[in-house]
Amino acid sequence: MSGKVKYNLAAALLLLGAATYPAAAQPQQSARPEARPATVAVDFSKSRGELIRTERYNNVSRPTTFAEQRDADVEFLNEQGLHGQVYRVWIDAHIIHDEATGTYNYEPVLDYLGDLSRLSDNLLVVMDTRVAVRDRGATPAQIKPVVKTIMRELKQRFPNIRYIEAFNEPDHNLAKALKPEQLYAYYVPYYEAVNEINRELKPKIPLEIGGPGLMMYNEPWLRAFLSDYKADKSPEKRIDFISYHAYGEFPEGNADTNGPRAYHFYKGNPSEVANQRQRLEQEFARYGLDRKTPRLITELGIYPGPSFDNKDDPKPDYLIGAAGVPSLIYWFLDQPGTYPFNWVVRHKTEERKDQLVTRVGEGVPPPTDTFTPYGNTLKMMSKLKKERVAATSDALTDGQGVYSIATKDGTGAAIMVWNYQHTNAQNYRVNINMRDLPASLAGKPVRQQMFRIDAKTSNYWADPATANLQKVSETVVQPKALQNLTIDLPANALHLVVLEPAQSGAAAK
Repeated sequence: MSGKVKYNLAAALLLLGAATYPAAAQPQQSARPEARPATVAVDFSKSRGELIRTERYNNVSRPTTFAEQRDADVEFLNEQGLHGQVYRVWIDAHIIHDEATGTYNYEPVLDYLGDLSRLSDNLLVVMDTRVAVRDRGATPAQIKPVVKTIMRELKQRFPNIRYIEAFNEPDHNLAKALKPEQLYAYYVPYYEAVNEINRELKPKIPLEIGGPGLMMYNEPWLRAFLSDYKADKSPEKRIDFISYHAYGEFPEGNADTNGPRAYHFYKGNPSEVANQRQRLEQEFARYGLDRKTPRLITELGIYPGPSFDNKDDPKPDYLIGAAGVPSLIYWFLDQPGTYPFNWVVRHKTEERKDQLVTRVGEGVPPPTDTFTPYGNTLKMMSKLKKERVAATSDALTDGQGVYSIATKDGTGAAIMVWNYQHTNAQNYRVNINMRDLPASLAGKPVRQQMFRIDAKTSNYWADPATANLQKVSETVVQPKALQNLTIDLPANALHLVVLEPAQSGAAAK
């Protein structure tokens, strides 16, 4: 890893057949006497299907945001195993299209899309026409040729553009210009343009169209949108995916009328999102949409907008976000056909969202090879195996406590556990109880690697030299020692155990 300094702690102790990660192995994060016991039960014989690689669904900011770092950022993320399945990118129509002259200038986005085409297999383009609609009063008929011209040209230049998201948070950005029942009329020119482009270009990867990219799971806006879809008599109408964001919810109304103090955050209880797919499918059925229509959560996070828990010192918030984002993702993983997108590689103004360290001091260029704790979470998740298996925690209540994801494939197994506490301080001593180890690990020495993120480990603000994801122990053990592992988890700490066959001749403890 570029810029990484190796940091090896003492190997995990093997005591009475159980491998532990106690105070002796990590003095700076020793388990306090008040740490509660917790058990994570893993059954490798019970498959939960292929793991959605959520670390490969991600966002970048607009073309001008930290453009000088972008080439190096792309190279670094690809090196770190974070090449994307889908990255979400931004095209502002008013930047390309000059309304006064009717001309188009693609220069502002060419380098941007070229870089990001190297970072991801597919690109999802937010095709943003808010300036024309909100500020200039453009009609659907007026925006259609602009949308089609831009997307046709960009699709020809960048074939891995696959998804078009019609709006970005229209229930906020267009709330003063449109009522909910007016939004679908502005979606029609998008699907018409996509259909025409696909017929004309016959691309190997056809464009898909969806939206409406709501700022939250907003049933009044969603119902109006789907009701108009049902009433649309066109045989070519299409919604290839539904999209919205997951930070929290406003009460009835919108951000302009109620303001940020009315906002209800998911960070206090990420499990609040657990029933959204069920609710959405009920709306699909009501308005004649296929229940299996993919749902893209195209942004999510703990800190929407300029929000925080620690106003004067963002360092604790970085760690809260690192544990909080996978907690939100956890609840979406249990909802079929759902694809949560991380937000964001670098944010223009709000550092608590950054996956790469960006704010290092006045006038100091940001490094291009250094993760924040949240970025390390994505790196940690990239080390999980392909198939998810059953893992249950007895210390998870109202979205806070000990989370777990367990995985396996032909190369071994990996278990990720974390203690999301938000602003609380409860510590846990977690026993990971394993059943039916994968065949690749049975009856032979096992290489056991431990990786960790906490207040002092894999944390730029504790030590820049060890900012990136740290391997805190590596040892070779016998399979019977894997029946129980003990991990100490302070508040908002994350831990990964990777189990793989040991190299021939390695001695097991």
